[in-house]
Amino acid sequence: MKITDILKSASSNLWRNKGRTILTIVAIFIGAFTISVTTGVNIGVNDYIDKQVNSVGATDMMIVQPAQSGMSDGDGPAEYEENKQAATQEMITKDDIKSMEQLKNVKKVDPYLIPQVDYIQGASDKKFVFSASPASELAIDVEEGREVSDKSSEYEITLSPEYVDSLGYKSAKDALGKKVEVAFSSPATEEQKVVEAKIVGVRTTSLVNGGDSIINKKLADDVFEQNNHGLPAAMKDNYYVVTLTMKKDISKAELSDLKKSLEDKGYLAQTVEDQIGMIRQVINAITGVLTMFGAIALLAASFGIINTLYMSVQDRTREIGLMKAMGMSSGKIFLMFSTEAILIGFWGSVLGILGAVGAGSLINNIAATSFLDGLTGFSLVQFSVPSVLMIMGIIMFIAFLAGTLPANRASRLDPINALRYE
Repeated sequence: MKITDILKSASSNLWRNKGRTILTIVAIFIGAFTISVTTGVNIGVNDYIDKQVNSVGATDMMIVQPAQSGMSDGDGPAEYEENKQAATQEMITKDDIKSMEQLKNVKKVDPYLIPQVDYIQGASDKKFVFSASPASELAIDVEEGREVSDKSSEYEITLSPEYVDSLGYKSAKDALGKKVEVAFSSPATEEQKVVEAKIVGVRTTSLVNGGDSIINKKLADDVFEQNNHGLPAAMKDNYYVVTLTMKKDISKAELSDLKKSLEDKGYLAQTVEDQIGMIRQVINAITGVLTMFGAIALLAASFGIINTLYMSVQDRTREIGLMKAMGMSSGKIFLMFSTEAILIGFWGSVLGILGAVGAGSLINNIAATSFLDGLTGFSLVQFSVPSVLMIMGIIMFIAFLAGTLPANRASRLDPINALRYE
C-alpha cells in the first residue's frame, strides 16, 4: 500500500463519523485561533516598535546628555511666551567628548547638533515652542507627504503630528504644502530671525520622537549659524547631546559598566532598547500569557483526538483484522491512524489560522478608528509566512503525538481476534 493510498484511505475514514470528527477539529480550531491571534499581535506590535527603534538610531548607539537636562511632559507643544527667558542647561564640551572616548568599549563620540528654534507659527495666531532635528540617514515614517530633502534650496519641514492641530490645520493632509513661520535667535546678541518654511510631510505618531519634527539641511545650517552668531569662540564647541557609538558585541555587563561610568561623570546615557525596550517586554509578556491559554486549549483538544481515534479503532476492529489478514503490516496500520490524527491537526490549524486572519483584519479596522487612532502606521495584528507554518507544524505534531496511542493499539491487534470481534 503506497503512501498516497494511505493518505486517501485516512482522509476517507476520517469522515465516517462526521459529527465526532468536526467536534475534534473545532477543539483544535480554538487553540489554533488563539495562538495565531496572539502571535499576530506580537508580530504587529514588535514590527511597530522596530520602526520606532529605526527612527532613533542603531543598536550600538547610545544617547548621552547632561543628567539634569530632560523633557517636560504634556499633551502637545507648549505655547511660546514672548518675555519668558529660556532655562539654562549644562553643555558638553570638547574636553568632555575626549573624556568619553577614553572609556572602555567606546568606539567614537559625535556631537548631536540640535537646532535651537524659538517658535513656530502656522495658520493660527498662536506661536508654539518648536523642537526639530536635522535630517539623518535613518528612515522616518511619514503619515502624509515625504521626508525633507537636503538638496532643496528652500526651507522644508517634516512636521511632527502633535503640531498639526495646534498650528490650525484640520488634518495631516491639509497641512501639506502650507508655509509656516520659524523663528530662531542668537543667545549672545538676542537677535531673532524669522523665516518661512514649507511643510512637505507629516510624521507618523511615534513612541519615541517626543514631538520632534525634521528640518532639511539648509534650514538647519541657518539655524545653527544664527544660534552661534556673536558667541565667544570657547562657547561654539559646546553641545547639548552627543551620540556615543559602542564597540560591537558588547556584553550586558560591559554595557552596564559603561553606563555607570557615564553616570559617575554626571551624564544620562540611554540606548535604543532603554528608550523603548520596556514596552517590548510588556507586550511579549502579555502575548506569552495569551499563547499559554491557546496551548491549554490544544492540550484539551489532544485528548479529543485520542478519544476520536480510540472510538474509530473500536468501530473498525474487524476491518483492521481483515487488512492484517490480507498482509498489511502493523507499521502501515500505525501510519494510517497516525495520518488521520495529522489530518485532524491540519484542518484544525488551517481553519484556526484563516479565522485569525479574518479576525485580525477586523481588529485592525476597529483599532485604527478607536484606541489606535493616534498611532498612524500601526497594524495591531500582522501575520508572517514563517509564523503561520510554525503554528501549523506544531499543531500537526501535537496531533500526531496524541494519535500514537490509538494508532499503536490498532497496529497491535491480533488479526484472528479482530475478525471475531462483534
